[in-house]
Amino acid sequence: MVNRRLLSRAFLFAGLLFGGSIVFLLIRQAGPAALLENLAGFGWLPLSGFIGISLINFCLYTWRWKLILDDMVDKRQRIPFSRLFMHRMSGFAAGYLTPAAQVAGEPVRVAMLKSDGVPLQPATSSVVLDLAFEITSFVVYVIAGIALAFAQGIGTNGSLLWPLVFVLILLAVLGSFFVFTVSGAGFFHRLIGGLGLRRFKPLRKFEVWLEGTEKLMTKFFVGQEAKVLLIVLLSFVMTAFRAVEIIFITHFFGFEISVRDAFLLSTLPGVALLLPIPGGIGVFEGSNAAMFALLGIGINPVAFTMIVRARDLVFIAIGVVHGVRRGEKVIYAKRT
Repeated sequence: MVNRRLLSRAFLFAGLLFGGSIVFLLIRQAGPAALLENLAGFGWLPLSGFIGISLINFCLYTWRWKLILDDMVDKRQRIPFSRLFMHRMSGFAAGYLTPAAQVAGEPVRVAMLKSDGVPLQPATSSVVLDLAFEITSFVVYVIAGIALAFAQGIGTNGSLLWPLVFVLILLAVLGSFFVFTVSGAGFFHRLIGGLGLRRFKPLRKFEVWLEGTEKLMTKFFVGQEAKVLLIVLLSFVMTAFRAVEIIFITHFFGFEISVRDAFLLSTLPGVALLLPIPGGIGVFEGSNAAMFALLGIGINPVAFTMIVRARDLVFIAIGVVHGVRRGEKVIYAKRT
């Protein structure tokens, strides 16, 4: 256990050191004074507007989760939208602050639901399905961006080959998950069997619980084609909203970019967010710098990403406060 913790901390430190070095080099290249001037030129009002439109999109993320969860629990166990919104904020904060950005916040969301009286299996099923829809739509979006980049002659030197291989493998895994889940064959418990892990007694008990959880996910797809289609469309709308955010930010930096450029900027640097580095620090800035140079956009990449991260910090603060308050309530309830 100690070695595992040390390894996790060393991995986290290495990621932060690597990412911080890239940020330092980018700031040094552009100049701290220029960075401050760019940020001051953006202004507080546009920043507030950016946070506002991002909150609207976050509401859509919460709605998708609620559509899934409400189908798995009794009416008396359904969670109000506002509380589910705050639970998702806490999950976002946990994911952002850890290397596994896309998945680390999910146990927090499950724990939040359980503290509200939702049984563990439907809580887990709803979070897993919500995450699967989210990552799948994002991966497809990134693949479309890479395809457009190749069509425009960007990345023909092989720089986009490894990102393309990475997202295609990820898409294959996600596709297998949906095929096995919809068919009722189960994905995770079959994975346990395929890896030969059934010889471990604790995993045998866990597999029984896992089968029940997967049956709930399979049941969600039965006879609900309209709802599933709505969730799929909603997922792609929310993912494509990244391009709207790009257009908004670049406009207030004094640049009017095309929809094509916004699409490229909202996809290719996004691969950095799939890497095991907290918040994609450094890699996200470096990816934006490379794309700005390729597209001839004269925005300071660090200033650009600092606007995005300022929004993220607001969300993190909301999520952390809610998580702490929820934890205090749970501890108090157990004591009394």
